[in-house]
Amino acid sequence: MKVFQKLLLTFGLMLSITVAASPKSALNYQHFAHLPLISNVTVSPDGKHIAAIYQAESGPAVVVSKFGSQDISVVAKLDKDRDRLDQVTWSGPKRLIIESSISQRQNKDYWRKSFYYAVNIDGSNLLQIMPQPIAIGTKWEKQAGTRVRLISNLPTDQDHILVQVFDARDKAQSVFKVNILNNEFEKQFINKYNVDSWFVDSKGRVTLGIGVKENEPEMLQYWYRKDGEGEWALINEYRNMSGDTFTPLLIQNEKLWVLSDRELNRDAIWEFDPQTAKFGDLVYSHPKYDVSRVVMNGDRTRAIGVSYTEHFQETHYFNGNDTSVNTIVANSFPNYETVIGSRDLSSQKLMIIAYKNDSPAKYFWLDLAEGKAGFWFSQYPYLEGQQLGKTEPFDYTARDGMQLHGYLTMPVNVQAGKKPPLVVLPHGGPFGPRDDQSFDYLVQFLANLGYAVVQPNFRGSGGYGSVYQTAGYKQWGLAMQNDVYDSVEWLKSQGKVDTSNACVVGWSYGGYVGLTASYQQPDAFKCIVSIAGVSDIERHARENSLRRSALSEFTKQAIGDISISADAKQLENASAINFLDKIKAPILLIHGRKDTQVHFNQSSDFYEAADDAGVDIDYIEYETGTHYLDEYNNRLDAFKHIEKFLKKHLKAK
Repeated sequence: MKVFQKLLLTFGLMLSITVAASPKSALNYQHFAHLPLISNVTVSPDGKHIAAIYQAESGPAVVVSKFGSQDISVVAKLDKDRDRLDQVTWSGPKRLIIESSISQRQNKDYWRKSFYYAVNIDGSNLLQIMPQPIAIGTKWEKQAGTRVRLISNLPTDQDHILVQVFDARDKAQSVFKVNILNNEFEKQFINKYNVDSWFVDSKGRVTLGIGVKENEPEMLQYWYRKDGEGEWALINEYRNMSGDTFTPLLIQNEKLWVLSDRELNRDAIWEFDPQTAKFGDLVYSHPKYDVSRVVMNGDRTRAIGVSYTEHFQETHYFNGNDTSVNTIVANSFPNYETVIGSRDLSSQKLMIIAYKNDSPAKYFWLDLAEGKAGFWFSQYPYLEGQQLGKTEPFDYTARDGMQLHGYLTMPVNVQAGKKPPLVVLPHGGPFGPRDDQSFDYLVQFLANLGYAVVQPNFRGSGGYGSVYQTAGYKQWGLAMQNDVYDSVEWLKSQGKVDTSNACVVGWSYGGYVGLTASYQQPDAFKCIVSIAGVSDIERHARENSLRRSALSEFTKQAIGDISISADAKQLENASAINFLDKIKAPILLIHGRKDTQVHFNQSSDFYEAADDAGVDIDYIEYETGTHYLDEYNNRLDAFKHIEKFLKKHLKAK
């Protein structure tokens, strides 16, 4: 216990030194546009090294340091034609598996394609994981045969991994064992079941496959074989968007752990027996919030806890020792939120993430065996030691009586009796993600300009249970939109913010909300900023279904079925491109041409039509821009224009 008390004192001291290390200075868009300096931090199985993705000035890189040291070395860098590093994981203590991706054009659309590499921690023997081309098959099948997806790092086999690749001989995704020292591929079995996604058990044996039923793209089929041997058995069928949800997470103790909203109307983790095809015990549920994921042990073979979001990410551990360690870590950072981000096999070497809503995430290393700890890096070092806006939760009632939730961030140093202008910042999605009270670089950027920022979690937002989320189905431009307006009305009643001096800034679905507000409430907002937003929801729904057949049923039920005249008419009435004559507020559109989620023509076509109609509108398009503008120069330029645009139209008094 004395060791833990010492850690408590050491952590508190280091945190105060770290925060105070950066001198306060005037902030502008450049400070907030930086991508996170460090991310995807992971401890080696033996606890001797730390690997991470590092955003260098020349682009993203994979770096390694000795555990307990800030001296980092680059082991791999992104080529110029790659636009993102997605993940780095360990294959034994000396070799890394790296996933990168590009936005690649196919026909008229862009799709994200992943690439995998293996490299030693000293940067030697860099090898791309890529199968040899197969001579048979169509052009599409040959292209699909180059798309690799990692299934397992095989923690007991340091020289091999399991991947799935489309095999033209099977006309399906097949599993291969790959030697990560020489790139030799060994096919494991024939895929006779049209399986698209394969899963392994804790021993690395392929025991579960998920595919679609022939000629029924909305019907998912789940195939299982015990011990990874013998014939496959069909254990369940699930029609997308019908009945309880059924999302397999992992296989533990010969039971399938499934994320489902059955019985509780909230996502919870249940056991499902693949032998009997029946649900068993409830593993964990939260009384109010959806469970979001499982927390794995050091080699990712066993679940040791679950996570959910209240106002911040919270973790529930199954084991008393893990709970005690988590409590010690939390108590070591007074007034900070903490997450154990990674651990070694012994769970003695940990990487801790500490943050507040007004302070960016900081990484600390912790050696429980030695009783030592230290600061590693901050995600946003330019923002350390700066006075940033505080984010607070609030509840409000929609016009139809539904109880809703949101967050408000006030700018710093608001003078007594003054009401700051307002930026309404609806989140993207809209289904699934939601806003919370964690640090948000975009929120802090806007608050730093002197604006209050409201983030309404309108109906349809995830995390609050299935009733809250499904209440938003087919409500684009209707109840979901009204929920945003009602959050502004609630703020007006509080008297803290100048709601008559407001703009809407939105990304993705949030951009749609802004464009819709421009014609539904043309006198309510001084300006609109739409980043990768949707202007024609009927077109978006149609193209979504064509691009991804698996999304067809979801699109029909959650957005609208364009084959039904009433739905098609509603989508038409909920699209800003059809009401250009009603728009009064100036609009700034920002979109990347390599967006794989919302086609850039949602902005480019809207701009041309609106410009012809005399709307005060500007459009910025990035040739290499992705949906998230996750290339520094693109984001830097976008933030510069947003700052200039808002200062012109939303002046702080």
